Amino acid sequence: MNYGTNYYRTLFFLVGVTTLLFVSCKQDLKSISKVEMKMIAEKQNKLLEACFSDGDANKLANIYTDSAKLSPNGSHFVIGRDSIRAFWMEDFKTAKVLKMETNVLMVDGNEDVIYETGITVSEILYNDSVYRPRVKYINVWLKQPDGTYQLDVDFWNKDTQ
Repeated sequence: MNYGTNYYRTLFFLVGVTTLLFVSCKQDLKSISKVEMKMIAEKQNKLLEACFSDGDANKLANIYTDSAKLSPNGSHFVIGRDSIRAFWMEDFKTAKVLKMETNVLMVDGNEDVIYETGITVSEILYNDSVYRPRVKYINVWLKQPDGTYQLDVDFWNKDTQ
């Protein structure tokens, strides 16, 4: 059979387009189970709890990404690791975290980005009185090139329950 030049051009074009569509539509999201995501979030929260209990703003700031966003209850946004460090240094001057317990309620995402919601209950010494605030939070953890996770979004507000 003699198909001619146009047939082969069309065939080559269709094979190329099909290949391009197949490759571009391929899902390359690295999936991990919700159990694994929750374990990662809980591990990171233990690091946060230790930093708060120690009052170590420098170590705490290193848990955040360089461009992290912090949204404290009733306050302005704090953007960037250095600003977040300064925020916590100022906070630790007047308050001492005696105890912090985080309960992860939900996780979602993939290997590169983990979205976490939960409740944190703390005991904080402030002006010779102990307060027990309860907050609901949303954290977004980003996987770093070295395989660790850093906090990119830290948002919380008072839980009224």
